[in-house]
Amino acid sequence: MKRTVCLLLVFIFALSALFACGGGPDVTTAPAGTQPAAGQTTEKPAEATAAKTEPDTEPETEPVTERQTEPPETVPEFIVVEDEEATLTLPKTFGSHMVLQRDADIRVFGKSNRDGSVIRGTFKEQTVYAVVKDGKFTLKFAPEPASAEQAELLVEDDKGNSVRFEDVLVGDVWLISGQSNANISLEEIRSGLKKLPDFNGEDPMRIFMQRPDYYLADPKIAHEPCDDFLDPDVRWKKPDYLSSLKFSALGLFFGRRLMSDLGIPIGVINIAANGARIQELMTKEAARSVRLTTSYTMKPGDFFNAMVNPLVGISFKGMVFFQGEAEGGTTSTAKNYAKYLKAYVEDMKKQFGVDFAFYEIQLSSYSDKSLPNFGYVNYVRFGQYQGMAEMGNENILPSYDLRSPDAYFDYIHSPKKEQLANRVADLVLAKEYGIGDKNDFLAPAPAEITLSDDKKTVTVKFSNVCEGLVSKSGNTSVNGFYVGTENMMKAAEAEIISSDTVLVHVPEGGNTKKIAYAFDTVINEENAQLYNSKDMPALAFWQDLK
Repeated sequence: MKRTVCLLLVFIFALSALFACGGGPDVTTAPAGTQPAAGQTTEKPAEATAAKTEPDTEPETEPVTERQTEPPETVPEFIVVEDEEATLTLPKTFGSHMVLQRDADIRVFGKSNRDGSVIRGTFKEQTVYAVVKDGKFTLKFAPEPASAEQAELLVEDDKGNSVRFEDVLVGDVWLISGQSNANISLEEIRSGLKKLPDFNGEDPMRIFMQRPDYYLADPKIAHEPCDDFLDPDVRWKKPDYLSSLKFSALGLFFGRRLMSDLGIPIGVINIAANGARIQELMTKEAARSVRLTTSYTMKPGDFFNAMVNPLVGISFKGMVFFQGEAEGGTTSTAKNYAKYLKAYVEDMKKQFGVDFAFYEIQLSSYSDKSLPNFGYVNYVRFGQYQGMAEMGNENILPSYDLRSPDAYFDYIHSPKKEQLANRVADLVLAKEYGIGDKNDFLAPAPAEITLSDDKKTVTVKFSNVCEGLVSKSGNTSVNGFYVGTENMMKAAEAEIISSDTVLVHVPEGGNTKKIAYAFDTVINEENAQLYNSKDMPALAFWQDLK
């Protein structure tokens, strides 16, 4: 008996020593900071839970760090129990042929009528889970690199429902926003084009179609934020011949240029609407913050509710904005445009939770026929410049030199959308992707304005002049500068005196409260002659003189 007890004690001591030296079973814990977000988990790889079979090695001599003792969150149990009354829906934000933003969290959201139901999402090599709460769920996939490989996105619930999307690409997604000059389709300007581009529906570019006229026909349906697009025709599409003709001409040419130069998938989402006032494109709350409480056909916030709100939650690279004609009908809205623009940009970044790249197109020029409706667009141009300057954003480009030809039937919507899209794309490629020098593509802008002590001259030093300023006059004289007061501006003689500086002569008896460039409502090479060596026209501006 004593011998048996002794052997038993020896065995217990040996076993204790073995565990003390790390020879016992593995216990796997997650490093701090890697716990999944609430309601989101990912499947564990099989090798993470398998027991080690390799022989023990000598312990490492590095310092031992504190290990997390709390076990990792477990994957929700996904056992399918058929429920014929259970529903699983995703908004039209997602669909076959879509492009997901690369190198950013991929969020896929939807609805279910079964709280507590487990949702499983599968994309490429990732499988993630979410639990339905208050009828909603969000699947969060880790960022993916750009890929033109046609992938499948599968979303399933544990009630037997599933939604499958095919031909899903990963690349950069851009939004096109504004009013009709941003929204006008390729088909609507085709008579002003020398030729149509070659279409290939298999190119790694995708377009997201919207029809603002659907909401204009029944505005009341957009008075509250929409979880999904109400227009049944809204969807992602390949840019084949028919779909390309119906899409935003500006967005199409811009996306094609990025796709060509970058060699990655590009998705372009159109959120522009014909005739949209800026308060209709932002949320109602943001409009109220700048005292825009009324509008015309649509109420403040309506276009946002219908055409933007269903997108909130996605990731995207940036936005191109071409809007403001609607504010050019009265001096009150035109002269306050800088405030409205800042409110719009701040609101969009707040809603999406992303500090995305924002590019502004300064309004085009229109014929004299526009004066009854757009008689104050010059002040809108000034507001566009001032608003961007106050936000510290240099991404603003002029378009007044790309106006409709005199013989063209539509003086409001210039057909020169490819030239404009390339102008924007040049700057985007330089600033966002490092292709080219941004200084070659920025427009001349006032960097320093000095009124002489005798108040007879104003010296304006410009940035973004490239090899130097030039005048369309053919010599150093420059038309386009005005000096005066808030209510009375007078044309002023001016001359280029160095590669980056213009000397403006104050008109006889003129006041010196303000200086402006490209002050006329209808702009041409006779009344706005300042360009840089890259043939980029100077931005229109209106500044105080001190």
